[in-house]
Amino acid sequence: MIQYERQLSILHYLEGHHAATIKQLSGAVYSSEASVRRDLNQLEKQGIVSRVYGGVILSKYQNANVPLVLRKQENVAQKEEIAQRAAELVCDGATIFIDASSTAGRIVKYLNSYHNLKIITNSVTVVKEASKNNIDVWATGGKYFCENRAFVGPYADEFARSINIDIFFFSCQGITEDGRISDVSERETSLRRVVLEHSKKKIFLCDSSKIGVQRMFFLCTRFDVDEIICDKVLPWKVQKEN
Repeated sequence: MIQYERQLSILHYLEGHHAATIKQLSGAVYSSEASVRRDLNQLEKQGIVSRVYGGVILSKYQNANVPLVLRKQENVAQKEEIAQRAAELVCDGATIFIDASSTAGRIVKYLNSYHNLKIITNSVTVVKEASKNNIDVWATGGKYFCENRAFVGPYADEFARSINIDIFFFSCQGITEDGRISDVSERETSLRRVVLEHSKKKIFLCDSSKIGVQRMFFLCTRFDVDEIICDKVLPWKVQKEN
């Protein structure tokens, strides 16, 4: 396949899937990953595609939702560190809500030493991980959002209104330098708003790639949460030190 044809095939695949990993594209166009990377470099210079979360997305979809499978591959070490630190805030007997973000979902594996925990989540991934570790888990229900492996919508929101939560662990796709937290998913943002209202303690998990990023749907500000766990010093703390 000549380069021009391969690039058209890549764009055709992305039109149908919105986002993909290098490995997925390599299989789709029957070419080596090295060839695909060279093609993507050219397409990115032309502004047609953008690199995101360990993969690539059409630039016109840059503000759309990026599938969980791609987000899980980005900043893995930082997200693991954040999840470990978050798990240290849990106590025996707590009722915790873990959202469907790729960072928050990593917490479950660090909760085995706690007793009588109750996990509530809208994440299919969290349900599976908690059940493997014999932790009591409740799912919100609602419409299944395949790209994020999450339940969302009015039924999920209504379930969240009926419960009391000790700690809410969540993430979003952006936090501005003055502390405004936002996301691209309207439905997940709606659920997070409800859970914030019904939680005693709110913990925002944020790897440093999200700092300075603003997305369409505003959730809350840094003053609305009890703690932000990040792998780097947050901008307002730097300003205070200076």
